[in-house]
Order: sequence, then C-alpha cells, then structure tokens
Amino acid sequence: MMYKIRKKTYIGIAVILILGLIWCGIRFMLPNKLTLLEGKTAYYDVKLPVSAKSDDSMCVLGVTTKPTADNLHLDLGTAVTAEGIEQGNTQVTFYLFDKLPVKTVDANVLPNIELIPSGRTVGVQLDTDGLLVLGTGFVEGENGKKTEPCKGVLKTGDLIQKVNGREMKNKESFLEVVEENQEQAVVVEYIRDGKQNTAQIKPVYSPADNAYKLGVWVRDSIQGIGTVTFFDEETNRFGALGHGIYDVDTGGLMSLKQGHITSAHLTDIVKGEKGAPGELGGFIAADDVLGDIEKNTEIGIFGSAETAPFTGDSYPIGLRAEVKEEKAIILSNIAGDTVIPYEIEIEQVNRFAKDCNKGMVIRVTDDRLLEQTGGIVQGMSGSPIIQNGKLIGAVTHVFVQDPSRGYGIFIEDMLSEAA
Repeated sequence: MMYKIRKKTYIGIAVILILGLIWCGIRFMLPNKLTLLEGKTAYYDVKLPVSAKSDDSMCVLGVTTKPTADNLHLDLGTAVTAEGIEQGNTQVTFYLFDKLPVKTVDANVLPNIELIPSGRTVGVQLDTDGLLVLGTGFVEGENGKKTEPCKGVLKTGDLIQKVNGREMKNKESFLEVVEENQEQAVVVEYIRDGKQNTAQIKPVYSPADNAYKLGVWVRDSIQGIGTVTFFDEETNRFGALGHGIYDVDTGGLMSLKQGHITSAHLTDIVKGEKGAPGELGGFIAADDVLGDIEKNTEIGIFGSAETAPFTGDSYPIGLRAEVKEEKAIILSNIAGDTVIPYEIEIEQVNRFAKDCNKGMVIRVTDDRLLEQTGGIVQGMSGSPIIQNGKLIGAVTHVFVQDPSRGYGIFIEDMLSEAA
C-alpha cells in the first residue's frame, strides 16, 4: 500500500515537472512584446495551440489620445495575425487552448512613417541638470592638517542642484558660492537615487589654493562625437547613438538639462585592434549648432534639428520581425563630409534580447572600412543599418576583442523614445 502511494506521488511530481517545463517552453517561444505599424499587418507563427486577445477583450486599445475600437485585431489559431489600425499602446495576453492565460506582453502600434537615414557624425554637447558628483577627497588646510568635509555626506553619483538656495548652473557658480560663505556651512540640496536630500557642509580654507573648498569633484557638462541615425522631415525630429550618454566616472546615465548636436570636423582615425577599440578623432564646432537634444535615454539621444543638414532619401522602417541574418549596409562618414554605405553581415538576430542595445550582432565585411578603421570604432555609434530597402536599426557597440564585430539596436526600439 505504501509502495502504491509513493508511486502515485512520484508520478504526480513527474507530471507537475513536465507541465512546468512545457509551460516555461511555451512562454519562451512567445514574443516578449509586439510591435506593429499603423495600417500594416504582422504575422507571428508561434506554432503553438495558442490564441491572443488584446486589452479590453479586443474592443478597446489604451491609446495615448482616446479609446479607439478595433485598433488591434488578433486572429485565433497557431499563427497570430495582428493588425495595427491606429498609433497607441496596449497589452496582449496569450492563451493556451483559448482558455489558460500563459503570457501578457506589451503591444505598440507605431506610425507608418518613412525616415531619412543619416550616418552623419556630429558633435554632442550635454549639460547636466545640476552638478554631478564624481568623488570626494581631502582638503589640506592650515598647518598641513587634512580634512574631508564631504565624508559621509556626498558620494559619487549625487546630483547637486542648489547651494544656499542658488541653482548650480555650472562649476563656476559652485566655487563662487562656497568662497562667499568662507568658514560658514553651506546648505547643499542634492538628489540621490531619485530622492531629494539636504545637508550642511563646512568649507575648509586651503592655503595652497588660497580658496575655501569642500573637497568634492563635480562635472557640469560632457562632449563627444557620435552619429545621427535618422531624421524625420515631417516633424524635424532626430535620433542618434542608439545608446545613452553615460558618465565615464560614475557609470550613470547623464541627467540632461540642455544639450546640442553641432558640426564636427573629423581629423584622424585611431584604428581598432583586438583589446583596444579605435575611435574617430576631431574637433567640435560648438558655435555651429544643428539641433537641440531633448532626451538622453538608454536607447539613444533625441531632439529637434534643422532640416538642411539631414536631407536625403527617405526609407520605410523595418520591424525586428523582418530583420534577417544576411547582408546589410551601414551608413557612416568616417572622413570628410560624405556619408558612404559599407557592407556588413547580420550574424545574429536576438528578438528577445533583454538589453535592446544588443538586438543584433553585426560583422563588418567591407574591405574599405576594415582597412581604415578595423571595423567599428567609437564615434560610429548610431550609424544606421539598412537591409532590403528598409531602415532596421543602428550600430551601438563594438566587440573589444574583435573590432570587426559589434551590436545593433532595432529601429522600433529607438522610435519608442523618439517622440
């Protein structure tokens, strides 16, 4: 009797494990999100006995403007058919055998637009929304005594917004207010992990510098060279880089107060080698502003620009479902002002990548580019990727151990932040 009970228990556990594995397998095979173009139909052949329903039982979508009937129509069956009627966002739930909910994913309907793929290198200037703390240290005061005024108060990554009630526009304003206070404690308002904090810190006089100091290193701006991915001539909006601008010292995404893209004049190329990424060298024409940066996000910088610098042929956008592991081209002007197409191979398409900056693995196959740069170098981030006559994404990163290879982001991910 005991033997039969144990046998039934083992069988029950085995069934549960098998069902669990099947469940996990089905969830893995289903997409993590659905992206559709307005007025277009997409097919998802999941080869499973699943059905799908949008939020509000296929009747209403949560669009940003107003509820719209039949914005997303999903046919039941082993192949899911999704039709985007109007731009908006919702959620879609997949059901096993039309009964058991398996997975709920975000569904986005993007406008069916054409964009100008740029490939032009530009200067990128970013002013932080406050003063970014890079670190703290000692101040050598009178008689050589070393003190650390900010110890236990400020730390790397804090964002100083006000000192004594005055907004900190730049490092100069910070030094000025500290000097004015001399030995009196200053009131520092700063943000840490999204929360507002206030502290009082007493400056220390440094005879060596003949100034009062807090023993803190701050940054108020950053500059570099990057590549514009696309320009929308209908809205004058642009997207660039395919990844965010991070502070090299703190590793955090730069908090944007204001920023610009400007003309950049490339003067030299440091060729990439194994273990040593190359870069585009040159200088930024700060006075020749081409556009304003309005967003610094994990998937690129976005803003408004003048039409003239980014004219060219428009291309329809290609969604991740259309990207194939085959030949494509990237656009880049690694020297001079001429944007040139270079051949690449898309080696891997990861439609379920958690890091959207790494949706594709690409390899440079064009001998001209390999000869000049060794492949992908710093400054080429944002170079548009075109395949089968469609703009499908942008270059984002280089493989440090193999500069001929790197990552790319899908254009649909960039467009989710472009507006």
